[in-house]
Amino acid sequence: MSITTTDVPPSILKPSAGPMGSSKWPNDLSTIDKYNWLLHVMYGRGEYDRIQQFIRIQSQKSSYMTYVQALVHRQEGRIVEALDLFQKAVVENPTLINIKQVAKSLALLGRYHVAIDAYKEALTRTTNDWEVFHNLGLCYMQLREFNEAKQYFLQALQISEIQEASYLALGKLLLLEGERDEAETIFERGARRNPESPALFTNIGLLAFERAHYTKAFECFGTALTFCPTYIPAIMAACQVIQKHGDADVALSKYRIIYGRKPECAQVWNNIGMCFFSKKKFVAAVSCLKRANYLAPFELYILYNLALVHLYLQQNASAAIFLQSAIRINRKHAPSYALLGVTLSKLNDPDNAERAYAYSLKLDPTDPMALLNHAIFQANTGVSPAKINITMQQFHRYYAERAASINPRELDTSMLDVATKLGFPAPPPAPPRASSPQPPSTMPLFQPPPAFPLSTTSAQSTDNNLLPSAPASSSSLFSPSDSRDEDLSKKSSQELPTVKTKIYDDNRHKQRRMKQDTEAT
Repeated sequence: MSITTTDVPPSILKPSAGPMGSSKWPNDLSTIDKYNWLLHVMYGRGEYDRIQQFIRIQSQKSSYMTYVQALVHRQEGRIVEALDLFQKAVVENPTLINIKQVAKSLALLGRYHVAIDAYKEALTRTTNDWEVFHNLGLCYMQLREFNEAKQYFLQALQISEIQEASYLALGKLLLLEGERDEAETIFERGARRNPESPALFTNIGLLAFERAHYTKAFECFGTALTFCPTYIPAIMAACQVIQKHGDADVALSKYRIIYGRKPECAQVWNNIGMCFFSKKKFVAAVSCLKRANYLAPFELYILYNLALVHLYLQQNASAAIFLQSAIRINRKHAPSYALLGVTLSKLNDPDNAERAYAYSLKLDPTDPMALLNHAIFQANTGVSPAKINITMQQFHRYYAERAASINPRELDTSMLDVATKLGFPAPPPAPPRASSPQPPSTMPLFQPPPAFPLSTTSAQSTDNNLLPSAPASSSSLFSPSDSRDEDLSKKSSQELPTVKTKIYDDNRHKQRRMKQDTEAT
């Protein structure tokens, strides 16, 4: 059954050419109200210019004209003018809809306290409007008053249990409070009520990915893409899982879809760069990371990855510069200090390298990678074996704790190999209990990237400063992830390059690299 629509001729919006110059539209209010349907149709079609032209030729305006004109101003970004017109509409006709529009305009202007008062005024006229409770929760959430916001979100869900926006907002609020289990419960409850919501399934998958439940995460991302194949967050998250397991070619093919829709997304370029880094295409990796840094110059993990790639390429001074920029952005990011210690040791600055290691372990004393690199640095600088022994004991203890608390695929077994080469092998494991035998792990081990909710708030992460012979890559949703760093410490102190200056000339640098390659062959 086809629906026919009647197009409005352009001349209907122009004044008549009569001798008196009178408008074709009568100015009687009762007659003007008969054409509210026309304003509604033009607004639905997005014909904002024709609406403004029609209202402008009227000598008298009805309340509905004022309301539609305010909506047009708000769509065009003129929030202050829209607020004035909505307030005028409230004076002429104090209905619930007009009051809600005033409150919404105040919230868009950032005047959350006044918006809350307006929404509470709306509650005096109704008690079963979920949108009022939902928007009250959003206002309190912006004011960081989470308890009140949570109460209003729950009241909104009691009125209407099928509203996807309320489930997403409540889950985001719980994530901000650190209650990830409750947030996952809310998302799953919302997914049962909205089985075709890609946003809810994507959030469930992200929470599962944080806990290294990759099968569940990939299933959730696949479900989201089934209902919306072009949903960018789900594609990014699926690429994250694929890239996590080392399949860079498949991840790159998926990133092409995202690039076609969001070519200026810094996180996409960061993840593409780390894919090229894992394939040892270093020029392409640096180019993509530089583009990501251009698009988001204050993104911590883009700078961290740039430092990692430059350190792998033995451009130590450049790596130190990027790490200094990353530390200025977040002075509490322990992996940046640990990687800075690796870089400074390559630059023959042992005093500052020791300070960087010490501060990194002060921020995160349980990071086994920082402890192992610190022990290698101590061995290379001639520190007493007693201190090295203490550091390695801490390494084995925290490594064992992490191996027992997280998925065994999340730890890099090459750390134990390096510890054995240092002369500190892992202590023999205790015999497993008969009730809970420990399965052997024969698959390559990966480390999880940091958790980033959809709201772009970041969480702490674990970084590797020690790599196998091939670089590894990782990615994270809507924010770049930290990557595993090159192992300076796998080489002995005699094999480390001697850096006499921090200022490099391109020709001298190339000649030195060619000389090193010749000696190696």
